[in-house]
Amino acid sequence: MKIIEEKYAWARTNFTTQKPDTIVIHHALSPKCTAQDIHRWHLDRGWMGIAYHYFVRKDGSVYRGRQETHKGGHLLGDENNNTLGICLEGCYTDYGSLTEKTVPETQIQALIELCNDIKKRWTIKAIKRHADYVSAQKEGKDCPGKYFPWVVFLRRTGGGNMAAVVVNDTWKDKAVDFVVKFQQATGLTVDGKAGNDTNAKLNAVLTEIENLKKRLDEIRVKATL
Repeated sequence: MKIIEEKYAWARTNFTTQKPDTIVIHHALSPKCTAQDIHRWHLDRGWMGIAYHYFVRKDGSVYRGRQETHKGGHLLGDENNNTLGICLEGCYTDYGSLTEKTVPETQIQALIELCNDIKKRWTIKAIKRHADYVSAQKEGKDCPGKYFPWVVFLRRTGGGNMAAVVVNDTWKDKAVDFVVKFQQATGLTVDGKAGNDTNAKLNAVLTEIENLKKRLDEIRVKATL
């Protein structure tokens, strides 16, 4: 995978080393910015420099921040231990005129490829949102944003929790039955297997459900005005 290497003027270089086992997704809360912008903003806060390990722009280009073996600063304190922070260009939550309700497919695809690339080097146990951490929850943050299609993204990356799950024969039969019914309902070839075509159709349906929820939310908001 192509990673664009940036040169940063670090405030300090005494990084703590780590062995990553968790990926954490953020958004920049800015519709248009660069990795160097992020670096400058973090320097202004008195930090070492860019706190993320990667920055993904809307056009799908991926920039390196900190080295993977260097502890990040994208969470609070020890929450950063053994995590890799990935920040997305964009503002995917309600934030006045900066609000963006659609994440470009090119950006999502680049993020998926990046996560899969990271998995080749590290044993990743989970992919989490910034909002999954206590520090973010205390501040009411929904990062990477309410409009980021989290469920669809997790399905396309293989799930947020990478731990093996033991499934008994009864649940396997139910899973096959669901696949068959789904294929019948959507006009796919019925074979009971969750192949590429079935997964693609499921992702499309889930995306449409997410979009429908957003439209319903907008209608409810307008109805209360």
